[in-house]
Amino acid sequence: MKKLISFLITICLIFVTALPLNAFAADVNDDKGMYQVNEKVYADSYMLVSLDDESYPVIAQKNKDVKKYPASLTKIVTAMVTIKNCSDLQKTVKVSKRAIDALSGTGAQVAGLKPGEQLTVEQLLYLTLVHSACDACQVLAEVVAGDVPSFVKLMNDWCKSVGCTNTHLVNPDGLHDPDHYTTAADLKLITIEALKNKTFEKIATTQQYEYNGQTFIHTNFMLDKYHITYYYEYAKGIKTGSTTEAGYCLITEASKNGYNYLSIVLDSPIKKLDGIDTKCSFIDSKTLFDWAFDSLKYSTVIKANDVVNELPVENGKDADTVQLVAEKDVTTLVPVNLDPSAVMIKPVDLPEKLDAPVSQGDKICDAEIVYGNKVIAKTKLVASKTVELSTFLKLYTTVRNALGSKVVFAILLVLIILVGIYILVFVSRMKEAKKRSEAKRRRREQFDEQMNINSRNSNRGRRNDDLPPPRR
Repeated sequence: MKKLISFLITICLIFVTALPLNAFAADVNDDKGMYQVNEKVYADSYMLVSLDDESYPVIAQKNKDVKKYPASLTKIVTAMVTIKNCSDLQKTVKVSKRAIDALSGTGAQVAGLKPGEQLTVEQLLYLTLVHSACDACQVLAEVVAGDVPSFVKLMNDWCKSVGCTNTHLVNPDGLHDPDHYTTAADLKLITIEALKNKTFEKIATTQQYEYNGQTFIHTNFMLDKYHITYYYEYAKGIKTGSTTEAGYCLITEASKNGYNYLSIVLDSPIKKLDGIDTKCSFIDSKTLFDWAFDSLKYSTVIKANDVVNELPVENGKDADTVQLVAEKDVTTLVPVNLDPSAVMIKPVDLPEKLDAPVSQGDKICDAEIVYGNKVIAKTKLVASKTVELSTFLKLYTTVRNALGSKVVFAILLVLIILVGIYILVFVSRMKEAKKRSEAKRRRREQFDEQMNINSRNSNRGRRNDDLPPPRR
């Protein structure tokens, strides 16, 4: 019987240790727009990004994954590939005839560079980003990679390295080509990565640049107070772009009262506004910035240790439930007229229960902070207290769960039947042994009785023989 019990315990342990573990994963879309802009935006594709959060949440967007021609926004990538691959920006280089001839008849914007002219890589970068000079881009491509095709490969490789999935470039200047495209979502990745580079940021936000006796004004007219229609005092940099096919494009940032945003505008038209033909890329960017500055504010939507949910705990020693609380304070952009009661905390992949032991602060699951059917932030839910393991309850639960398995139940049923058969056979054998023992006992008794009879008879004969002889 000891061997049988040991066998049953072994089977149960094998079953329990083979049980799968529960897992969960949060489905997070970082590029989902938080709010809808209630102002007119003419661009076919745009994105407004907060620069005050390291996750760079998208505040508002339209057609973020629709492929668009970037025009001279391409030059952001050109500049970054140059900065990454040229260790000495003060290196003097010579303008080649090929670089100038490559743009002949294209109508591309140029800085008027001449074959044989010498200037530094840094000067070429300023001409590229401030004046959007295509001839400077051609020279940079040769300096960095030897030729344009090799440089373009570096450009595409760099885009992939920052996470772009819908970008393909065929030249360093952005002149139209049907196979030269990107998206607002990819341009967000490109620009944010570029702004992390201090050299790029310095050059791209320079309002005007002097070269060879000529002053070049940044092509972003929002920076120039003399462009009254477009001027926006809070704007900085970064890059413009336009072709017939691309429309008017602009990537720029703005800062006001401690709030910082990045605007990406693609395929914006020219519209007659107030009787004047107006490049709407500048108007769209201003509209997005003003809407954000006027409509949004930072607010703490959930505080650390705020109770969000409660879960049962199996095998807990002193408690059978534990509360789930926010891991930390969450501060995010919300409408200035926010109704706190409209903010909901939605756990993501919330488990049905927890298994002891549970430690205070254990991360249980993610949670989405929802306002107006939009996810405006996210946080982690953690256990509010420690619940120790009860060894007795653990053993009880293990046995109970094991018995709940059809496979284990079938195994136990077979074992019970076998044990029953074993007991029946054992009992039957015991009965047979008892019968044999009883028969043997009776035979012994009969034998003993016969022996007693024979003994008595023998004694009787001896007494006759011992009688004295009769007297005469």
